[in-house]
Amino acid sequence: MKKVSFVTIVSIVLIFSMSLLIYAKEAQIEGENLNVRTGPGTEYDVVTQVNPPENYSILEESGDWAKIQITDEEGWIHKDYFSVIEEVTPTEPEELEQKEAISEQEDVTTEETQSDKTEEINQSGNLTGKRVVIDPGHGGRDVGAIGESNGYESRYTLRTANVMKEILENQGAEVFLTRTRDQYIPLTSRVSFANLHRADVFLSLHYNSTPEFPDVQGIDTFYYSDRDQQLAEYVHQGIISQTEANNRGIDQQDLQVLRTNHRPSLLLELGFISNQTEETHIQSRVYLEAISRGIARGLQAYFR
Repeated sequence: MKKVSFVTIVSIVLIFSMSLLIYAKEAQIEGENLNVRTGPGTEYDVVTQVNPPENYSILEESGDWAKIQITDEEGWIHKDYFSVIEEVTPTEPEELEQKEAISEQEDVTTEETQSDKTEEINQSGNLTGKRVVIDPGHGGRDVGAIGESNGYESRYTLRTANVMKEILENQGAEVFLTRTRDQYIPLTSRVSFANLHRADVFLSLHYNSTPEFPDVQGIDTFYYSDRDQQLAEYVHQGIISQTEANNRGIDQQDLQVLRTNHRPSLLLELGFISNQTEETHIQSRVYLEAISRGIARGLQAYFR
């Protein structure tokens, strides 16, 4: 009996380990308009199509076919049209090797007053029970805008999202990121992610760049649906009040992540990385915390 139990335990461990290895792989799509089918064969129905350079988690393999995860559904693709890459365990984004905008003394001062600012935010309400989806714009092969110091927008948005997640979770919010590493995610998948999680609010983070006009700086907030105008006003006002950045205002724009989103949603352009001074601020965690506090303040006013 003991021998049987031991074999059973070992088998379970092996199966679990194998599943971990499968989930540690991703399929990098190489074929245009690649059919995704309900089963591992051409006789199965097509459920959707995928395109390069998209990546999808591999859930299972069967012969020349692999099952992939596509947001809220699964399907099979043929191995001739994708390459397998090992998934890197999500880690904190690497620190940008660039000078900080604010001195170490200012960082220390900020840490000393952080509890006071947190208490001030709490006095105006909290975000307990609210589901916030943060979308770090761009990623992977899509680096986005390139800063004055050659920094990538995709890295700045991911670092901002991680700081923002921490601040909002401290206010009781349940926060989800559309990506947690330097990975390409299709716009439709980002929207589906927000709809799937029934987000109370969706925030797409971006940084602007106009190399031909390096003096331009400031923050823009965009919304699509009329219902989201008040959300835009509260969040934008909160960011400006905390950062004292140049106020470029709010505007109604026809952007895909907003237009196709069923959840209250905004796209935030949080500064110009083509402006040397503003990019330097963005490289500082202290400034990212200020942006995040502003967003927390705006969301609290909106949900009040």
